[in-house]
Amino acid sequence: MSANPGAVDAAFFDELRRHYSEDQIVELGVFIGINLGFHTFFGSLKFYPLFSPDGRLLTQAESEALYGTAPVPLTPETAK
Repeated sequence: MSANPGAVDAAFFDELRRHYSEDQIVELGVFIGINLGFHTFFGSLKFYPLFSPDGRLLTQAESEALYGTAPVPLTPETAK
C-alpha cells in the first residue's frame, strides 16, 4: 500500500474477495493504514523500538545506540 499504491487496484481487491468478506477487507485496510501511520509518526519523533533483535527490553537511549540515528528495522544485514 505505501511502497506501490498503484498495485492496490480492482484486481487486487478481486483477489482479496476470494479469501475475505467485505467487512474483513475493510478491517484489514484500516489496520494496515493505522500501522503505516504509526510508523511514520513515531519515525518523525525519533521513537525507537522497545526491543532488541534478541528480545531484550531497551531504554530509548539503548535503542538509539543499537539502531542508530535513523531507526530502521534491524536485520542481520543492517546489524553488521
